[in-house]
Amino acid sequence: MAGMTSDKPQSFTVTLNSGGARDIQKRDDLQFQAKIDSLIREGEDMRLKYMRRAYGRTKFKTIVGILSALVGGAAFGWLFLMQGRLAPALLSILASFALPIFLGWWASLPPKAYLRDYKRLFMPRIAEALGGLTFHPARGISSAILGKTGIMPPHDIYKAEDCFMGVHKGVKVMLSEARLWKKSRRAPPVFQGLLILLEIPSAAIEGHTIITADETMVHRWEKTRWKKLQRVQATFDSPLVTRFQIFSDHPESASLLIGDRLLKELGEAADVFGKSPLTAVLFRGKYIFLSIPYAEDMFEPSSIFHPVATKQHTLRCRHEIERIMEIIDIFELYNPGRAAMASSPTSRPAE
Repeated sequence: MAGMTSDKPQSFTVTLNSGGARDIQKRDDLQFQAKIDSLIREGEDMRLKYMRRAYGRTKFKTIVGILSALVGGAAFGWLFLMQGRLAPALLSILASFALPIFLGWWASLPPKAYLRDYKRLFMPRIAEALGGLTFHPARGISSAILGKTGIMPPHDIYKAEDCFMGVHKGVKVMLSEARLWKKSRRAPPVFQGLLILLEIPSAAIEGHTIITADETMVHRWEKTRWKKLQRVQATFDSPLVTRFQIFSDHPESASLLIGDRLLKELGEAADVFGKSPLTAVLFRGKYIFLSIPYAEDMFEPSSIFHPVATKQHTLRCRHEIERIMEIIDIFELYNPGRAAMASSPTSRPAE
């Protein structure tokens, strides 16, 4: 899988690189369904084209491989057994193996071309149908930003891919799949899932606040990495209070900012991904970062030998994007004249 790989920290970039991101528009359901159905038909046509090419090459490889083995065996028998010429006999055998190897490589090209064109041609059109998003197969959130959140596990290798970008009500949105490894990719990743970064137009978030449903993360870092943060007790009664734990270096502001509706939207966003232990971070004045652990590789195409299954993935992606938009709408409600959103962009994040 092609993607952005980072082995070393990068300098912190203050502004999210939107890369020509467009405004996200909510699509009418009927228009969306018609657009997706049309795209899936085109994707299926593309798959069938590459599948027929793959079948043809595989058949040719098999026939030529058998003929090559027969000719090579006959040549070996004639040169070695009949004429006693060992070197030419061995060369004939090597040649009979070399041709099938080359044809095997040649036959493997159509599936690889399908995977490449799926990301290069098909996914950008899916992104546009999801509301005007742009798609970048090998981009993702800067590793420097990950390091400032205070929630990502220690890692040596970071790979991001399948990045969607857009703008909603002035808020820049970037989401991508990501994997983190410690030392080697041969080991299981220490994180796999979806990362989301929202950048609001101007500094309006005070301090560094972490909202998490990940109890393992809390147990591991509450008294170490988060030792400068204070636990924030919710000022309202809700079942979601027990699902999420809140830590902040500005607890008074955090308690005013975080309400039942915000936790509800975060919970629904987590539920889209199998009740994932979602974590949200509000930091650096204008950044909202979401980490959603999720094992499934969402945006890879189906096998070239199986029908395109993009509709299910697209509907799920649309659902998640709508959840993100609703989270943005909630923060907009807090924005006018709220002391909790008073600017303090230089507040230090958790170490």
